Amino acid sequence: MTDKELWAEFCSKKNIDSNTPYEAWSFGGNDEEADRLAELVVEGRKFGTASSYDEYVMEDALDEIPKVGDYSVILNSNDEAVCVIRDYDVYVRAFGEVPPFHAYAEGEGDRSLAYWRDVHADFFKECLEETDMPFNQESRIVCEKFCVEYILGKELPNEEEELLFVEPSMDFAEEIAAYRQEMLEAESSFDGCFSMKRMPDIKEFVEYCIGWANPGRDVDVYGARGTVLLVIRKSDGKMVGCMQVHDVLNERMKKYTGHVGYSVRPSERGKGYAKKMLTQALDFLTSFGFEEIFVSCLPENEASKKTILSNGGEYVETVFLDEDNVNLERYRIKL
Repeated sequence: MTDKELWAEFCSKKNIDSNTPYEAWSFGGNDEEADRLAELVVEGRKFGTASSYDEYVMEDALDEIPKVGDYSVILNSNDEAVCVIRDYDVYVRAFGEVPPFHAYAEGEGDRSLAYWRDVHADFFKECLEETDMPFNQESRIVCEKFCVEYILGKELPNEEEELLFVEPSMDFAEEIAAYRQEMLEAESSFDGCFSMKRMPDIKEFVEYCIGWANPGRDVDVYGARGTVLLVIRKSDGKMVGCMQVHDVLNERMKKYTGHVGYSVRPSERGKGYAKKMLTQALDFLTSFGFEEIFVSCLPENEASKKTILSNGGEYVETVFLDEDNVNLERYRIKL
């Protein structure tokens, strides 16, 4: 099937104007790679890709840089249409500051940042070979996250149940603000929300989260490093949850709070989102080489306890966190 045929079928089934623009392209630099990466998308393992910003500059094609909402038809090595995808998160970052979650989203190898850097350094050097711009750690990279909208002959998850995991950006400023307000009104704990409670300025919060995940940052400044992920319901773009995933732990995290913190929007609780969130966090943590991780909850928080147990949690001990004057139940989860 050609890209035009698949696009027409997609538009017909999804009630989308067939004149909506899209791009048709394949991944990678050779036929074998194009097929392998397209298959990773179909499997759900790959939901990210990257390109050289400086190449767009040299070609005077900045208007062609991907944007949130852009559609693409992915092709295989025979130029046959495989699926339709749509960008939901796009940002530009220096190569040396591309965060671990983007490497994980690309779905290749062990999904680690080290693997992504090894593979993509050579790729970006080739992209800039015929330009006057050298490739280095400061070279700018366009990072895209996308969701699959249509696969020929395959049923996709119900959009009401599908969740998108997004690094904080100002594209989601309104949702972050609404989430924060609802949590405040409900007098809810901001578990997994990093500094959202104390930062009414959403731009400050977003920039703080980006800095916290920056792999180029010296962890000694804060004692820890990790990723804040907004949990967005695909069907309506509503932020239904938030979580922190720590890849470098400080002493408090090691002894008490663990690798993952999460919360669900008060009006969206009881829908199974927390279980999906923790499952995603655990999968992400495998990319750092962890064989086991720790998660904690208050003894009276039965919902959180159930979430942890449903993800394979094993009770370890109850500890007293002096500075917060609370007991915490610690659980181990083997990856």
